Amino acid sequence: MDILIVYGGNGLANDLSLLAVEQINTVLNELEVNVTTFHLTYNNILEEFIEALKKADGVVLATTVEWIGIGGKMQAFLDSCYLSDNQQIFNDKYLMSVVLTKTTGDRDAASYLLKSWEMLGGIEGVTLSGRIESSVDLETNRNVISIIDKKTEDFYRIINQKRQVLPTGTIGTVINNNMTLEQKNVNNDMNIVNELINDNLLYNNQSVYQKEDPHIIKQKQDIQELTAFFNQKLTSDEKFSNNEYIHTLIKAFNYKEDINNCTYNIIITDKEKEDIIIKIIDGKINGYTGTDNNADVIINVESHIFDRILSGKLTAQRAFLTGQLKAKGNFTLLYEFDHLFKL
Repeated sequence: MDILIVYGGNGLANDLSLLAVEQINTVLNELEVNVTTFHLTYNNILEEFIEALKKADGVVLATTVEWIGIGGKMQAFLDSCYLSDNQQIFNDKYLMSVVLTKTTGDRDAASYLLKSWEMLGGIEGVTLSGRIESSVDLETNRNVISIIDKKTEDFYRIINQKRQVLPTGTIGTVINNNMTLEQKNVNNDMNIVNELINDNLLYNNQSVYQKEDPHIIKQKQDIQELTAFFNQKLTSDEKFSNNEYIHTLIKAFNYKEDINNCTYNIIITDKEKEDIIIKIIDGKINGYTGTDNNADVIINVESHIFDRILSGKLTAQRAFLTGQLKAKGNFTLLYEFDHLFKL
């Protein structure tokens, strides 16, 4: 995968977009993406950019709002692209627009960038825009850095999946019979929606039923207590103390209030009898060796990749995005793996 980054800020060391571009570059390199960066100066980089764009899969346009608009350098660059008579090269190139500010106007500028890109023939990818009071936050605030990382990973995923988007009125297109969508993806999305609806209906029905019959509430509480007791007994009977994977995960467990009950089954594909099951029950973690086909998330990974995850050198999400880890089940819980275990 090839991605171009075009930076059109003021070039100062504390420029917001420059710091964001550096973080984006770091994430893309970890995802093994070929990145070429262009800094918009008074030198004309248009020819070099057009040549690189021919084989690129996506483009990051980054600028900082100083007082209003996208800035003169970025505007001049987009004007040159429009007047270059090379608009066919922009077709189907995904855009990640990055617009940060210490004042206001970030949303308007980001919208302007996207509209300009669509007029050139490109398509929408991801937008990263916002107001950040201090450039220090981009270097030290983990929440801000995490947002940039996730946006970049989303951009990578969109390109990797060649995700289709609906036509927009910006370039005068309309929906017609020639537009096709991947039926498999549509079906998958509908299945997910149906599962969510069914789960929600089940939860709501249980809630109503419980309110009407207090005896059912008491029975359910008794069942939950018995379940927790037998699960704990089962865990204590298992000989997992010598399993380094389980020991590491239990030690790294970071309780989250919104995740009280879930099961991870981690299959070590290149080793026998090394598969592990991690259960979180009422906020408490247990682990033992074996397999569980009913686990919320089933992860298939080779031992050397899992060793990197446990050592903190690789996140589970990035391993999944780059194909080093395969998983099925609840992908929300897969994403939460990196938050549940501070490795």
